[in-house]
Amino acid sequence: MTTLTITDLEVLLARLGLSVPMPSFEATDVLNKPLDIGRCYFADILCSLVDGDPEKAYSSILSPGDIFNGDLAVVLPKLKPGSRADVLGPDLMTRFPECSLFNLPFTDGVQLRIMLNSQALPRLLFPYIQERKETYGLDVALGLRDVTAPGLGRKKLVVDFSSPNITSEFQGKHLRSTIIGSFISNLYESMGWDVSKINYLGDWGMPIGLLGAGWERYGSEEQFAADPITHLLEVFHKFNEEFIPALLESKRIRDAGGDPAEFESQGVFAERNAFFKRVEDGEEKAKGFWKRVRSLNIENYTKLYARLNVTFDEYSGESQVSPATMTEVEEILKSKQLCEHNDEGWLIDLNKHREPNEPKPGVAIIRNRTGTTTYLLRELAAALERDRKYKFDKMIYVVGDQHNTHFPRVFKILKLMGMEDLSNRLQWVPFNECSQMSKQLGEGEGHMLGDILDQYQTAMEESLKMSPEKSALLGDTDKEALDAIGTTALLAQELSAKRANNHAFDISQMTSFVEGTGPDLQYWYAKLCSILNPYHTTLDLTDEDYSSIEDEEQSNLLRYLIQYPDITRTAYTSLESAGVMTYLSSVTAQLSVCLGEEKITHTPAQVMLYEATRRVLENGMKVLGITPATKLKVNGTHLAHEVEKLTLTE
Repeated sequence: MTTLTITDLEVLLARLGLSVPMPSFEATDVLNKPLDIGRCYFADILCSLVDGDPEKAYSSILSPGDIFNGDLAVVLPKLKPGSRADVLGPDLMTRFPECSLFNLPFTDGVQLRIMLNSQALPRLLFPYIQERKETYGLDVALGLRDVTAPGLGRKKLVVDFSSPNITSEFQGKHLRSTIIGSFISNLYESMGWDVSKINYLGDWGMPIGLLGAGWERYGSEEQFAADPITHLLEVFHKFNEEFIPALLESKRIRDAGGDPAEFESQGVFAERNAFFKRVEDGEEKAKGFWKRVRSLNIENYTKLYARLNVTFDEYSGESQVSPATMTEVEEILKSKQLCEHNDEGWLIDLNKHREPNEPKPGVAIIRNRTGTTTYLLRELAAALERDRKYKFDKMIYVVGDQHNTHFPRVFKILKLMGMEDLSNRLQWVPFNECSQMSKQLGEGEGHMLGDILDQYQTAMEESLKMSPEKSALLGDTDKEALDAIGTTALLAQELSAKRANNHAFDISQMTSFVEGTGPDLQYWYAKLCSILNPYHTTLDLTDEDYSSIEDEEQSNLLRYLIQYPDITRTAYTSLESAGVMTYLSSVTAQLSVCLGEEKITHTPAQVMLYEATRRVLENGMKVLGITPATKLKVNGTHLAHEVEKLTLTE
């Protein structure tokens, strides 16, 4: 945690010619968000000019988002209700006092906008970033149970994400869940939370019945020994092709008002149901096959997730839910008369418990007519078990938006069971499941994760061949480097899209060095490391040194850097990664302008600016789960080794 104090900050502000003590507002967080310093002084000036309420003045200030529209803005009708913006704006401009932190404001419609002074900005920001280092942009106090009593420990978060099925390929929805879930985990952990990451595998239920029945008909130990994952997928698809017509016939009977029970008691339906029943009953041969498949998949996925910079604290799954806990859930449901039995099995008619204006929640089955458990029952029991094991303050499910009935049902049923506190600590973070991955990577419903990553590595190799300058900087002959940059391309593409968006999936575009792509981000990071390599940075800068970074382009870069803590705080609230990716792209775009006429030597202040930029890029990439290019080579030398030589001294 930072050692920076308000006293330290006010000493620095006094040196900049600002009045101290600093104006204080309830919503500020000046030790973590330097732009809040500007908000405080701006609000104080506005309050004095309109003779208004200080907190109202502060709350009327917003960030324009685009630095070319100002660093801060105030909505004039909100600042002074009943006033005319075209009158109040010019009046405030005329009476606005000189302040060493700001340039004079300007009007834009109903807003009064202001920019930070190019002389004050680096003098404030450089010591701020130097003091914070890897914690710049973060606020670990957000994860404390009690900020006034750190000894009480950190809040606990459980994140459930990825969750592929062990019987089928790794699909686009699993890829998105993996990347988004890892980002959310990184973000919360960086903000001080104690995070546990769970991969809740689809390792139970009727798909296991399909695979098991298929194995008994088509399985080959010889082919399994040669390529186990591929052979299991072949077996599953072969048997599933036979099962689909039977499934359609069962649906036809049901839609016609008939009972498909007799039909499902024979043929492939019966084989599937019988095999899974054997697994649930603990029959040695069936249970042994299931254990073998599960263990193999976990071993395989652990290696592949590592290529995505993703790790899990626990590989769980539907199979790991205790039968005793499921029985406990059923007993509670029955005791509260929430559960009833019919030809479909045991079910809950949630329509009977519908809230006003709530869409019909439907009927939820918790145990099938064959006596086997359902996904819903296992989910309810898993929530209880995780609460008891982890004692979490929050649990987040990162699952596609097609589960828009499942999770509302889970939360509602827990409340009906008398577990409202638990239900309120659960959060579903949905995302658009639609993906163009299959179209881009070839036909089929899904793909093996390793094949996806290999295609990125190959595409990245081709992209680097077309960019000799970037190739030399990013170490194109190093397989590990190729894999890392290829992974960056994939992560950056997925993290650039808002969760609700159905975005493009174009490998050639993702692996290019177009602005906003992962390789472009890595290139500019490596470029900074290369520039910084010969230098030692220092905060002992003269006025002449500072004057070398007061031109418009370098001031704009500084104005981007001061925004970073606001960007991460917004992401923490929205759980959207797109804002962070867009921000980093803006930083590199502005950096490219600053380096457009690159000099062989740089002033101490310019070196400090590049080091501050490198720090912000690295911090942002780490939050996203992207490994910065410090492990890549420049002329045979690892950049990480060189960066560690940099020292920032007073």
